[in-house]
Amino acid sequence: MERLQAVRARHGELSESVRDSRVLYAVRRDWSHPATHEFVLPRLTEADAVRAAVADFRYWRSGPMRPRLSVVQISANDLRIHGRRYDCMAPDCPR
Repeated sequence: MERLQAVRARHGELSESVRDSRVLYAVRRDWSHPATHEFVLPRLTEADAVRAAVADFRYWRSGPMRPRLSVVQISANDLRIHGRRYDCMAPDCPR
């Protein structure tokens, strides 16, 4: 069983390694052009993910491109798999 390492979490930090089946909370960035999305800033609790989403919103709000942000539940395995998919448009991704 693979583990998601804290230093390898995409665009975020986890304080510990987690099992693939562990439910995490991540910020989902939906981009209008190209019509794609990405999961960033994985956290162990929803409250931490909401704080990360607020910080991410502040970062993007002054730029010309502004993604739509939401907090979603995603397994560590799905997050790891999704990290290798660029320009994902799959309808089965967590919303």
